[in-house]
Amino acid sequence: MILNWTCALLFAAPLNAEVQSDPVLPSAEDQSESLSLRLDEGSSDVSVDGFLRVTRLDATGGSSVSDSLLGTKIDHARLRFSGENDEVSWRVGVDALNSSLSLQDAWISLDAAFDTRVTLGNFRPPFLTSSLLDADRIFFPTRTRNGLFYSVRSPGARADGSFGDLTWSAAIQDGILDPSEPLGTLRFTYDFTGLGALPWEGSLRSDFKSRFWAAVAVSKEDTLNCDLARALELHYVGGRYSIAAEWLGYGNDYDREAGVGPWSPDPPNFIWGERRGATHPVSITGTYMFIPNLVELALRWEDFDDVRGDGFTNTGNSADVDYDRSNLYIGLNYYVEGHDMKFHLGQLRESRDGFDDSDDITWWGLGMSLSF
Repeated sequence: MILNWTCALLFAAPLNAEVQSDPVLPSAEDQSESLSLRLDEGSSDVSVDGFLRVTRLDATGGSSVSDSLLGTKIDHARLRFSGENDEVSWRVGVDALNSSLSLQDAWISLDAAFDTRVTLGNFRPPFLTSSLLDADRIFFPTRTRNGLFYSVRSPGARADGSFGDLTWSAAIQDGILDPSEPLGTLRFTYDFTGLGALPWEGSLRSDFKSRFWAAVAVSKEDTLNCDLARALELHYVGGRYSIAAEWLGYGNDYDREAGVGPWSPDPPNFIWGERRGATHPVSITGTYMFIPNLVELALRWEDFDDVRGDGFTNTGNSADVDYDRSNLYIGLNYYVEGHDMKFHLGQLRESRDGFDDSDDITWWGLGMSLSF
């Protein structure tokens, strides 16, 4: 089932982001904090970096979690090549996941008129911070549920610019649900403190300075009915703690006609309430650094705001009228060398109102991430 696959991804987060003008997102230098390999020290034209992540998953017995999703696995084995000069930058990334090599980022970016930056190639939609940050720069070994939805790359063109502390990104790409249809995205970010956003989740290396920024975005994929996905984000970092909130608003007709899309009765592909039209999911994440730059604890709460009575079960029958899901995730990070080398320990509980309590899922995860 797709839901089980989605839950499994809660400890197998996707890949990276390249929106250099957005203060929320990491620059190429930030993405590899310490160990970037320069192939040409004189010109600094080409650099190589990447990361490896290994996790172990366990879940409550008797739940709907497949045994194939459990155990110890390599989530990512990433290798990236990038380069830049005064006007042009580029990146090509590959990942050996599940013993197969896949192309990730493949783009070239250059300066354009009116102080804008134009990017052509394969990249993620500039929609959510939780989908754009690199997998080795997020706090949990997972993204938010909506971050997972928008973490899929596709070919297209993008423009980025700024007006003081306000930055913007606009992109037109091949659609995610149907590559023959276009996907359009527009995002604005405002930095209230002028200090810039940390290029990772949490309060690591905040230097006890307060940072506050917000982002709004809209997205439209033509294969869907004429409706928008809207997003609002708030981020605050103050000393040892951080708070991040993410709200999504999916239009009433966001799902494709005849229910083909996030859930599909024909062919059978019943996903437990993954339909997003008319929903307003929210996630709130708080972190606290017990030992500066060494030990950090985090809580994340997500409410999916399932369409009550309109969701589908894996049997194809309509869900109960009180069907609703929410997640509570508790995580602990131990930083050996910042995000370049860290250990994860976490527990996720997914509550499913409207079903028998035995359908609730509790996951435990232990992992290590090593970047170079």
